[in-house]
Amino acid sequence: MILMFIHIILLMVFVVQAIAFVTLYERHLLGGSQQRIGPNKVSFMGLLQAIFDGIKLLKKEQLLPLNASEVSFVLVPGVFFIVMYLEWFVLPYFYDFMTFEFSVMFFLCLIGFSVYTTLISGAVSKSKYGMVGAIRASSQSISYEIAFSLYLLSVVIHINMFYFCSFFNLSLFVIYLPFLFMVLAELNRAPFDFAEGESELVSGYNVEYSSVAFVLLFLGEYGALLFFSTLTSVLFFSFSFIVIYVMFSVLVFIRSSYPRFRYDMMMSFFWFKLLPVSLIFLGYFVMIFL
Repeated sequence: MILMFIHIILLMVFVVQAIAFVTLYERHLLGGSQQRIGPNKVSFMGLLQAIFDGIKLLKKEQLLPLNASEVSFVLVPGVFFIVMYLEWFVLPYFYDFMTFEFSVMFFLCLIGFSVYTTLISGAVSKSKYGMVGAIRASSQSISYEIAFSLYLLSVVIHINMFYFCSFFNLSLFVIYLPFLFMVLAELNRAPFDFAEGESELVSGYNVEYSSVAFVLLFLGEYGALLFFSTLTSVLFFSFSFIVIYVMFSVLVFIRSSYPRFRYDMMMSFFWFKLLPVSLIFLGYFVMIFL
């Protein structure tokens, strides 16, 4: 019991530290892709930039918007972070102190519940920008989770078990590219970052948050990004750290390369393209492996 508790604490520490430095890595990649200098002034190659950014955010004052629900406004970012943290429990580690049966179903429940945290965080802000961003994010996530669940069900049928395991099989590569689109939409990453939409929503659902609340939302967002990079490595490449690095880099380069879609084009892309393709793949795996 004590050993499990130590493992859980260490996992939280490692995830938070990884988030700090992958954000620094993302800023360097974006700077290099756009022919500009990234953060390089604080210590050697800007290695302490992430730590000082975190301290700066924590020192900011959190103002409560007029007519906002005080309890919900403060509570939702913490729930958002906890949901992200629980997602790491479904991965197959080198020893089975966290992995459990039916972890795929638990994971689907978590990503479904995360929609509520995004929606409520915008709603309780009592801000028009926050509300519009929350509605965008929730409708986008709910729509794409349908196809994402079907793709994940195809993997479950292939491996014939309801928990994630590390393996390598070329037959699953046919769903890798659609899976990448699902991850981008699920994470609200460019070119599907309609929840934040800086040009029209300022920052979307988290526009009224600062200080600790914003840090928790930020950690939840980038923790999920790092988690899905790891999940892709587990599902398609037998859990390789190199693949995690490459997958995260691909997500960053997509952000630096493609403009934001129109919202109606994104939704039609899901309903009329990705959803039918997911049903075709599911039927294919059912006929082959059942």
